[in-house]
Amino acid sequence: MKIKVLITVLLALTLITFGAGCVSDSGGEDNPATEEGTGDGIEEAEAGEEVNEVSFSGNESELMTAEFDALMQKANSNYVKALVSTSKKDYSASSEALSGLVEDLTAVSEGYTEKPPAIYASDEQWPETIDKALAIAVDSQEKLLENDIDAAHTALEPVRDLFFELHARNGIDLMGDRMTEFHTTMEIAIEDANENNTTAVAAHIPELEEEWESVSNAEPPASADENYEASLHAVELKITELESASNLNDTEETIKVAEELRQAFAQVFAKYGVVIA
Repeated sequence: MKIKVLITVLLALTLITFGAGCVSDSGGEDNPATEEGTGDGIEEAEAGEEVNEVSFSGNESELMTAEFDALMQKANSNYVKALVSTSKKDYSASSEALSGLVEDLTAVSEGYTEKPPAIYASDEQWPETIDKALAIAVDSQEKLLENDIDAAHTALEPVRDLFFELHARNGIDLMGDRMTEFHTTMEIAIEDANENNTTAVAAHIPELEEEWESVSNAEPPASADENYEASLHAVELKITELESASNLNDTEETIKVAEELRQAFAQVFAKYGVVIA
């Protein structure tokens, strides 16, 4: 009887000892699954930080581009105003526009010459282009201060070609660039008209028609409104009238219509033209 009791006690002690060992193993050692879970959490947190850094960098780049675009739009507005006001011989408006243009291009030069926006980042001539544009604006302003508004107007013209070439180098095709091409041909035709050379004027008509069609087919600028198409058509109409007058060898009518063509073009340019961008 005593032997049976002793065996029973020994078995109970063995079971208790074994159970305690299991509890100790499960609670005392690190759980691999828990370690893995914690590791994954850290990796996810680090990945989140990387995403945030990339996102911040992207937002910073977008902000820089937006600020650059706004500054260039302001410069373009002042450039167009300066061209139009000097053409109309409005000294007050010309002075204000030229002051704004010099200020805007100075800001572009100081802020973006060394760190241009992505669109011009690979253009080695970008710094030179901005320096030239600023020098032209300053020169025009100085001529206006000398009360030579005609010279101030003429001095501004090269800005068209300067930015036309910049855009062409970087694969940018704006409605304003196509207007620059047309403007060059138009000025030659007007000069021929003023020299009573109707034959030369007539010879320019096909080129004028083709270049203005290119303007009309360009993507409309942001400033395009309900009058945009009518303004384009007004220029087209004057080209047709110029063709008729020059073919009839009517020198007086050719001169008159050539000037009307200039005015129709100027109205489109003043409202919708984009040169500096």
